[in-house]
Amino acid sequence: MTKPPAFLPHGREITWIEPQALAQRETCAAFAFWTALRGKRRWPARKEMTMRHLAGLLPYMSLVKVLDDGANFEHRIVGDAMVQAFNVPIQNRRFSDIAIEAPVLIEGSFALFRKVAADGCPAAWRQRIRHGDMHIVFTDAEMILLPFGDGCDAVDHIAAFGVYSSQTFPSN
Repeated sequence: MTKPPAFLPHGREITWIEPQALAQRETCAAFAFWTALRGKRRWPARKEMTMRHLAGLLPYMSLVKVLDDGANFEHRIVGDAMVQAFNVPIQNRRFSDIAIEAPVLIEGSFALFRKVAADGCPAAWRQRIRHGDMHIVFTDAEMILLPFGDGCDAVDHIAAFGVYSSQTFPSN
């Protein structure tokens, strides 16, 4: 597991977990898919990820392109569960553009995605939102960020998978 960023996003209670400790069916399946695709490599290539293989997981996924070595990110594919989880449009938008409408949300997202882009390791967590000023419509979530790259040099995409609820998730 990648070491979590020192920055704890405002208004979030985050519990960092090993990817193997994921409890939600969708996040477990996403990690299993990534692990099988990766094999013995550090991470799989984006071109190996086909939407056909992810059909049941697409609603829970956002495929994010890493721009300028992690200076910015852009949502390329955003599933319905992701769209419904936020009160700000994210489809086909850069984090820097979303930050104009939702600076607190993106401040936390930048830290999380930059860590995965820099380390090249998955990051998994459960979170509880304490208040509703971050453009988020859920209270609890289980998330995993999975790195992809066309070589061993740099992460060029990150697949984010999340399950969102207004109910408290049980912990392992």
